[in-house]
Amino acid sequence: MPQPGVALQKLGFLTIGLFDGQDPGPGHQVTLEMIELGERLGFDAAWVRHRHLQYGISSPVAVLAAASQRTSRIGLGTAVIPLGWENPLRLAEDLTTVDILSGGRLNPGFSVGPPRHWEKVRGALYPDTWETEDFSYERVSRLLRFVAGEPAAALPGQEGFEQFSSRVEPHSPGCGRGCGTAAPRWRRRGGRARTG
Repeated sequence: MPQPGVALQKLGFLTIGLFDGQDPGPGHQVTLEMIELGERLGFDAAWVRHRHLQYGISSPVAVLAAASQRTSRIGLGTAVIPLGWENPLRLAEDLTTVDILSGGRLNPGFSVGPPRHWEKVRGALYPDTWETEDFSYERVSRLLRFVAGEPAAALPGQEGFEQFSSRVEPHSPGCGRGCGTAAPRWRRRGGRARTG
């Protein structure tokens, strides 16, 4: 926050993107229209909140991909993606794709720690690996290394007519520095890394 008497330099807004469980389409459309309106009103950033197994945005990266095609200037952020629900390699692919589609406007935020309601969701989320999943800051580090373009696998350059890359594609150089204009964020609550 700026000191009293000092003007704000930028202003954004946050939405949970609520929807009716029986008819989710209109709620998602309202979220996209809200982001469009925010751009027209001059807001600098629109942030979407991540909600799993709730009536809010469960896939903010997909929603921001859609928003990127309806807007041209407003920054697009996540507040926050709980990494315990995500595979860092797959999320890196999604983030770099949206950063490319948005022209470098993506600003993701992350949280670490086991997923919320871990005891109830672990069997559905990680049926074979829940006892060994690493929810530490190393999960963030893996994600950021993939986004930055470090090798993900030692694949051949060409196999038959298919071309392969050792890094996440599409590569978005700006995303490697934090996607868009600001560094990725992650959150820690109560002295212990957590989601939520």
